[in-house]
Amino acid sequence: MFGVTHQPDEADILPVARLIIVFVMLGSFALVFAELVRQSENMSMRPLPTASRCGDATGMPCPQRAL
Repeated sequence: MFGVTHQPDEADILPVARLIIVFVMLGSFALVFAELVRQSENMSMRPLPTASRCGDATGMPCPQRAL
């Protein structure tokens, strides 16, 4: 009863293979999504033009040009 060795057949390996494939797919999706979020954040941090950094809208006085 205990001396019988059981060889894994396809039915035993299939669920493990599916689980590995699902983890690889989810991991790759997470990496791609994180990269898209990072690129989106970098693009939203572009410098603003001088006109929108000073004046009444921002509450900061604009620098005066010397004559």
